[in-house]
Amino acid sequence: MEEQIRFLEGLGVDFADIRYFRNKTISVVSGEAKSYVDNNGVFEGYSIRVLRGGSFFYSVSSSLSKEALEGVASTPPAAGGSSFSLVKPRKDRVWIKERYPNDKKVEEVMRDVSKLKGDLLRLDDRIKSVNVRFSENEVHKSYMSTDGRDIEMEYKISSLYISAIAVEAGVKASAHSSLSTYLGYPFYAFNMEEEVNKLGKRIKNQLRGRPPKAGEAVVILSPEVSGVFAHEALGHLAEADLFIDGILGRMKGKRIAKEIVSVTDSPLSRDPMAIGITPYDDEGIEGREVKIIEKGVVKEAMNNRLYASVLGEEPTGNGRAESHQSTVLVRMRNTYFEPGDSSFEELIEGVKDGYLMNSVLGGQTSPDGTFQFGIEEGFKVENGEIKYPLRNVGIAGYTIETLSQI
Repeated sequence: MEEQIRFLEGLGVDFADIRYFRNKTISVVSGEAKSYVDNNGVFEGYSIRVLRGGSFFYSVSSSLSKEALEGVASTPPAAGGSSFSLVKPRKDRVWIKERYPNDKKVEEVMRDVSKLKGDLLRLDDRIKSVNVRFSENEVHKSYMSTDGRDIEMEYKISSLYISAIAVEAGVKASAHSSLSTYLGYPFYAFNMEEEVNKLGKRIKNQLRGRPPKAGEAVVILSPEVSGVFAHEALGHLAEADLFIDGILGRMKGKRIAKEIVSVTDSPLSRDPMAIGITPYDDEGIEGREVKIIEKGVVKEAMNNRLYASVLGEEPTGNGRAESHQSTVLVRMRNTYFEPGDSSFEELIEGVKDGYLMNSVLGGQTSPDGTFQFGIEEGFKVENGEIKYPLRNVGIAGYTIETLSQI
């Protein structure tokens, strides 16, 4: 792509970059009726972006033809005032190796998926429906820009999604598990027997669960639920496009929680399911940790090159695009509450009348900071003891207020 970047420079652009994206995908499904290959192919192409006269111009192409380059670079600029963050030149190649590579043919993968479905159906005769989906995405990205960025990355993300539905005496229960990892084949990376038993336990708990009492309550959130809260209720508010004029941006530098509360967005994590791998983002920027909340104080937002320039800050490496067909937006990577000092037992001991929320089932958040999540598995907690399971439960609140109560 170096020749094409030099060609764009020769056309007098203020800035230009080219992204190449290639995703080799395989997807296998085992549902109620049959098992089948849902997807097995390659999706690839180029994205060309040019800045001229304060305006951005874009083109998506399957090849870097001279016509495609001239077309995007010769568009008459409108009255634009876009600024952009330029960085020092850097050349790097990143290859994230798997620990448990997939050595199986498609037919063998299908047998693994079908067996997993069968194991769940045999676990409990009240389970009437099981759906299992395996997917593997082998990603190759290349990026080159007129400010000297030359970045190439390769990694693979594998996912296994399992859902089960059970019915007993008119009561319907559902349970799901979503396992995504950069470590390799999920059937090697995770203990499938544990996953099956976990789903079976969730089904049983819901079938005998009781509805909770509506109202305000003390709750303990498991890592899964607190992770969803960190991402959905807080993380989106810290993306620069929402941060600048949003409720979180107005509180920058202010304390909104106790010192025990810190929330970080990181380009890399040792957690096997931290699939927001971004050593470099889709604008060739090296990823760094973003301290959204540090010891209770709103510290910084995630940004990309455009918003870094608007905010007068250094880029954080959060410029992300779904593919070459998508524009680069400010989006999270791995967003989480940093661990504190209390053990699980200590947390439970401190609850006289409240709930433990173990797994989440969908939800929604709003730019004003309100959130609502459905809870798949939850328990009543009384006087420091887990008493009985719940069903038909959800949590809702206001993000800033909730953070202040932690």
